[in-house]
Amino acid sequence: MLPRELVSAVVKIGPALPAEAVADPRQQAFQRALAPQLGKALHGEILAKLTDGSFVVKVANIPTRMQLPPGAQVGADVPLTLVSVTPRPTFQVGAGATPVFSEAGPPLPEGADPAKAPLGMREGSAAQAGAAVGRAAALLQATAAAAALPGGAEANNTTLSQAGKAIGGVIAAAQKAETPMTSLIGRAPLVAAAGADAPSIAAGLQQAVGKSGLFYESHVAEWAQGARPLAELDAEPQQQLAREGVRQQPTDPSTAQFINLQLATQEQAQLTWQGKLWPGQPMQLEVQRDTRQGHEEGGEPEAPWHSRLRLTFPGLGEVDARLTLAGGRLQLQFSAASDATAALLRQNMGSLAGALDAAGTELAGFEVRSAQPGDKAG
Repeated sequence: MLPRELVSAVVKIGPALPAEAVADPRQQAFQRALAPQLGKALHGEILAKLTDGSFVVKVANIPTRMQLPPGAQVGADVPLTLVSVTPRPTFQVGAGATPVFSEAGPPLPEGADPAKAPLGMREGSAAQAGAAVGRAAALLQATAAAAALPGGAEANNTTLSQAGKAIGGVIAAAQKAETPMTSLIGRAPLVAAAGADAPSIAAGLQQAVGKSGLFYESHVAEWAQGARPLAELDAEPQQQLAREGVRQQPTDPSTAQFINLQLATQEQAQLTWQGKLWPGQPMQLEVQRDTRQGHEEGGEPEAPWHSRLRLTFPGLGEVDARLTLAGGRLQLQFSAASDATAALLRQNMGSLAGALDAAGTELAGFEVRSAQPGDKAG
């Protein structure tokens, strides 16, 4: 699905520079606050200009510190789009034909001297498709990236790699779609009929996601290393289109939206799937790996997994399950459509705990509540 430019523009890589620590508490809190705005078109209000040339900009009622292109004025509004959250929040600034990107950080503590904490080469460098595009390209195994500018440098002194241009064009094309693509859509039921066992359902879901094309590029890399047979690649849509002689254009809205979904999946470590569990039975599943925290298990940190499963059954009504798995221990919360359904779930908790224990997973927490009138899915 990715344009050819992302895998062909390989350039010589310069020497590595010492990396700055970015996982400080203020930065993490700042990232969490901005995460819900990922991919959204926003309006930024320029509140102040600091002595180092950076600006304080209010975005979605959140103050941020970033570099802006020349000509930015205090009090003005600036159109922004949040294109990345990690390792630092990054915005597309403006809506011109040539994308300009700027990394952002939390405002400095009160009384701090901005001149002693410059944004250059750290949070806030403004460039034409700068560091965010470079990181996205790296995530997709493209080694060419646009260089971030030192603080105070003019944006028009920056050159843009082919990978950066390709991703900038894809993001711009995806934003033009009337309905954004936020999840994978299953075209066929996971299992043929109701009553299938858990391994069959798991295998069906694995096949639906694995053959969706969402991870096609990583599968190609595995095939090149001899870890995946070519027959598995043949089942993915990119390979099928290539065999039919179809050349996908990365700026086509549907193609761009799918690439944008790939980028968002990489950035957020989150996957959303919706389709049919079996014929006539809709299902929604969200899975996210929480990379912001870890649990110690045998001396090794392990990031927890959060999942949400939504199903609506003819007899039980809507059942919303939220799961957190860490270190082989599962926390489970159910929201049921009625008191009767909630009571039935509680009644069968022992059977569930036994099945999980047999699979090597401890049920560490179990909670069921009845949905109240006016409750909305969130």
